[in-house]
Amino acid sequence: MLWLEREPDISIEMDEPTVVATWENRTQIIEIMQTARDMSQEFQNLWKNSGETGRLSQDDTDRLVELLREIGDLNKTLMRLA
Repeated sequence: MLWLEREPDISIEMDEPTVVATWENRTQIIEIMQTARDMSQEFQNLWKNSGETGRLSQDDTDRLVELLREIGDLNKTLMRLA
């Protein structure tokens, strides 16, 4: 006999910071989004270079780690505009 039991949902909802776009910060937001687009393109290029096997050279792996760090930094910058 198989017995399945569902765990109660005890997640706590946290308020996400809201990014407010204003005329004053629109240039910053546009720059952040353009940078994110460029990073996304570079990430896609790294994937293509791997031959879609998921195996990257050490240099490409190092760049991927840098990209992930930069993406995190962009997110922090964007949240400070709120």
